[in-house]
Amino acid sequence: MQTLIFDIETVPLDFESSFDEAQKEYLLRGSTSDEEREQKKGYGALNPLTGKVVCIGTLVHETQKGSALYLANEESEDVIEHDGMTLRYKGFTDEAALLQHFWSGMDGKYKSVVTFNGRNFDCPFLMLRSAALGIRPSINMMAGTRWEFKVGGSSTDRYSGAEHIDLLDKLTFNAGFDKIGATRKFNLDFYTKVFGIASPKSKTIAGDKVPIFFAEGRSREIAEYCMRDVRATSELYEKWMELLKF
Repeated sequence: MQTLIFDIETVPLDFESSFDEAQKEYLLRGSTSDEEREQKKGYGALNPLTGKVVCIGTLVHETQKGSALYLANEESEDVIEHDGMTLRYKGFTDEAALLQHFWSGMDGKYKSVVTFNGRNFDCPFLMLRSAALGIRPSINMMAGTRWEFKVGGSSTDRYSGAEHIDLLDKLTFNAGFDKIGATRKFNLDFYTKVFGIASPKSKTIAGDKVPIFFAEGRSREIAEYCMRDVRATSELYEKWMELLKF
């Protein structure tokens, strides 16, 4: 059994077509300017009830074989070799089909799953967004406790399944509430630079630019960016394993 590293990219749902008037009023309540209203619309990408998944990047740590499942204008699939990795890029025209494909590859196959802030974002987003589309996740990605995260816990044994290694929690020693001190949380870009890992960010795209790229039809670039995040997470995982795991 192997270790799976994954990351997701999300964008807001179309505000005008996805919500009724009551929902729109609820989401914009308290806004006092057009700028604030647009900002709140943009926050839709952070919640599975107001946003959608446009890419899921995965990498098997031991083999360095990975996949990027991404939403695009047409279906496609190709495999490339890049920087020691074998990567499959698979385009979907339907978000539900993308999510179903992801879940079909998850059940019981891995000894551990590695994320960066996955416990607070990627995992609940994937589960709730899937449910909103009528898809039952193949595993429970939110099983366990704050000190013993799991992936795959069943209804009869919530502690069964693979270990979930959320590196953001590991690097803050499961604290992460200190705003200025030793257990302050930083973003992935900051951690990679501190540990001498190539930053996944580029001059053209970072997380806040994903909705713009998606609107422009630049889905493959989003998928490539997501895989850079996955690769950086893999290298940060190696640092944690070597230097801080006890």
